[in-house]
Amino acid sequence: MATFRLPTVLNEVIRAHNNQLIRPIKPKNGVNSFVFPCRKMVFNYCERSGSSKAMMEYLQKEALEFAKGNPQIEVIVQPRPSKHPLIRAFYTNGKQKTKTVRKCSIEEIPEVVKSLRDHSGHTLRRWNKYVLSDTPSVRGIFSPFHVHQEHKITDQKPQKQ
Repeated sequence: MATFRLPTVLNEVIRAHNNQLIRPIKPKNGVNSFVFPCRKMVFNYCERSGSSKAMMEYLQKEALEFAKGNPQIEVIVQPRPSKHPLIRAFYTNGKQKTKTVRKCSIEEIPEVVKSLRDHSGHTLRRWNKYVLSDTPSVRGIFSPFHVHQEHKITDQKPQKQ
């Protein structure tokens, strides 16, 4: 069986083209533009499971309104047999967040969906420093309460002695 091989020059051109650094355009917030952090939401449910009843009811009644109200978010509904229902959100920074809604009622599911929609996608962390800077100050953060001398502002010129 014969295999087709390209000439070496053509292989090098194709390899150079494939290795070319193509940076994807990162969506950025700026003047007159806002990029919503949540880009896709996937609703998974089981058709036979009792834990998915509230989720199926939500999908039949309110999911269409959510999709129409948020056109910037891609909404996907997938059956997931023999598994608990969950909602998975994908964000523009490449992260994803998953919440299971197996013990939620029909009233609680929209709150979960709203929290996933409004989340930025960044991992939650404790902020130990008040200021984040690329070049931190050696002296620290200025506060007028740390000044030892009182300065008085007057209109008079200092007198020479």
